[in-house]
Amino acid sequence: MRIIDLKDITKGQDVPKIAYRPIKALEDRIYFEKVQGTLEEEWTEGIYRFDLEDKALTRIDTGRHEQDPSLYDIDVPGSYEDVLVMKSMDYIYYCVATELMREMLLEFFIIDTRDDSQSEILSFTFPKQEFIYRGMEILTSGYFLFTLADSENPFESTIKDKVYFVDIEAKSLYEIHDNLFKMTSGKRVVAGEEQKHILIEETYLSEEEELELLVSSDVELDMEIPEDLTEDFVFHNSIKYLPFENFLRLVKIGSKSMQFRTLDSIYKEGVLRVIGESEAKLYYKKNKHEFLLQESKELKDRLMIGKEEIFSLNKNTLEIEKIADLGAGTMVAFENDKVYEVYEDEKKIDIKDVDTEDFLCKYEKVEAEREHFYDIFADRYLVIGVFGTKDKPKESYLKIVDTKGEEKDRKCEDLFIIGDTAFIG
Repeated sequence: MRIIDLKDITKGQDVPKIAYRPIKALEDRIYFEKVQGTLEEEWTEGIYRFDLEDKALTRIDTGRHEQDPSLYDIDVPGSYEDVLVMKSMDYIYYCVATELMREMLLEFFIIDTRDDSQSEILSFTFPKQEFIYRGMEILTSGYFLFTLADSENPFESTIKDKVYFVDIEAKSLYEIHDNLFKMTSGKRVVAGEEQKHILIEETYLSEEEELELLVSSDVELDMEIPEDLTEDFVFHNSIKYLPFENFLRLVKIGSKSMQFRTLDSIYKEGVLRVIGESEAKLYYKKNKHEFLLQESKELKDRLMIGKEEIFSLNKNTLEIEKIADLGAGTMVAFENDKVYEVYEDEKKIDIKDVDTEDFLCKYEKVEAEREHFYDIFADRYLVIGVFGTKDKPKESYLKIVDTKGEEKDRKCEDLFIIGDTAFIG
């Protein structure tokens, strides 16, 4: 595992505030999104390559937006899901948004990381009074999505939103009309090697909103319901799939119902949520509402009071396996395809391998610091979140602890992990 300190890249660049967010790590170079900001706002300046041997930092995106970044909005897909997909690709996608008189212009570009050459994929305009560009989402090599949010409710998914599918090789785009695909707030993942399929986490409300709506007659659904659905569609709580070839065909003919097939569901009995992802698996939790468990006459249900079930879904075979029942004070952490059970209380953090039940570490918390479990990586490093110390109650940072005891603790403000490279800053 390589550990790279981002402060070595940002030396002498403190005003205005500058951050380099890693989006792709290769053996000899790293690609970053450079973000600048003030106390009021932040913006992306461009995409940079950092060569590890000579420590040179070079901007690789080109165009008129280089000259005055304040006139343009640059969008670089950089979520955990996007970075995971880009790991196996030789490309980086990005969008430049330009405000015109009555419209917004979106220009989508592709950078080939084999030679850092750039070409335009396509451009698109939309009325800026009606919609707000919400960003790109990479599905798989050769395809991505972008969403235009209804300007009246830009932070919620509604039936008025427009979701577009882009075929990069054909340089064409298609609007997606399927309401499940448009309105779900869950994950959308393309997976599989011999046969690709698209996985959809179908969820529309938070766990708290679902429960409140379910048990209270005074609470109404604050969401416009599609004509072909009834109000209980928000309780579907499921993971569904469709062969990717079928998905492509249905998108391109403008299908309004793609007929996704259900892999697992709990419907009104509880909640189902994806809680982790690796290259090979998707991890999710499923637990029944406690008031239903308490009323149940089934012993197996009553034994699950205060617990939640954890499952893994194999992306290639679509096989589902139950891997743990979690009790109070316990959570799970994922490191590639290892699953760790994490128990935490006020004094300690205990971490063990779910498969072998071997303890990775038993960490005693520092009494003078407010410490909480944050993450684990490389099957070795424990990441602790420190939220104030005895001497500095407002200070917060991350502490990286080598569970083998061979390295000193590291303090940092940010942590990014791409494959076998960890970035601290």
